[in-house]
Amino acid sequence: MTDASGFVDLLRAVATRLQDHRDELNRLDGVAGDGDLGLTVSTACRAVLELAPTLESLPEAEAIRKCGTEIARRAPSTGGTLIAFALMAAAKAPAAPDTPPLERAAAYLEAAAGSIALRGQVEPGDRTMLDALRPAAEAVRAAADAGADPGSAARAAALAADAGARATATMPAKVGRAGWLADRAAGNEDAGARLIALAFAAASRSRERS
Repeated sequence: MTDASGFVDLLRAVATRLQDHRDELNRLDGVAGDGDLGLTVSTACRAVLELAPTLESLPEAEAIRKCGTEIARRAPSTGGTLIAFALMAAAKAPAAPDTPPLERAAAYLEAAAGSIALRGQVEPGDRTMLDALRPAAEAVRAAADAGADPGSAARAAALAADAGARATATMPAKVGRAGWLADRAAGNEDAGARLIALAFAAASRSRERS
C-alpha cells in the first residue's frame, strides 16, 4: 500500500506557494467574475496545510479524498467546490497501489479533469480551468508512457498548463459570469486556468528541489 508522504510533501509546497498569488488571482477573477478566487484559494490552502500532518500515514488515495472533503467544507465557493470534487474524483481513479508514481499521477489528473468537465458542464476551449488541467494531464500521461522521470513530467505538465492558461486569453467566454461579460473577459486569461498553471509550476519547482 502506498502511503501519502510524497503527496503531502507536494501538497505543502503547492499550497504554500499558491497563497503568494492571492492578489493576482483576485485581479484576474475580477475582470469578469466575483473577484474572490484568490481568497477562496487562500482559504483552501490554509485548510489543507492544517490537515497535512494527519495525512502522511494514510493511503495516498485516502489523503487526496480528505483534501477534497476539507476544501468542500472550508471553501464552498464555485471554484472551491469544483476543485474539491476534482480531488474526490481523483481519489477514486483506477490505479492499483503498486502502480508506478507517474502512472498514478496521470490517472489522478485524468479523473480530476473529467470531474471538472462533467460538473462544470464544460469542454476544452470554453475558457475555464479545464483548458490548463487537461493539457497538463495529457503531458503527465505522455511522460508516464515514455518512462520519463517525475521531474521531467512535472516540468512538461507545468509548461502545458501555462500554455493552456495563456491560450484562454484568446478564447470567447461561454460559461459562468464571464459568459455574461464576454467583452470584459476578452484578452484576459481565465483566473481558474491561471490557478491550475500556478499549481503545476509550484509542483515542478518542488520536484526540482527534491
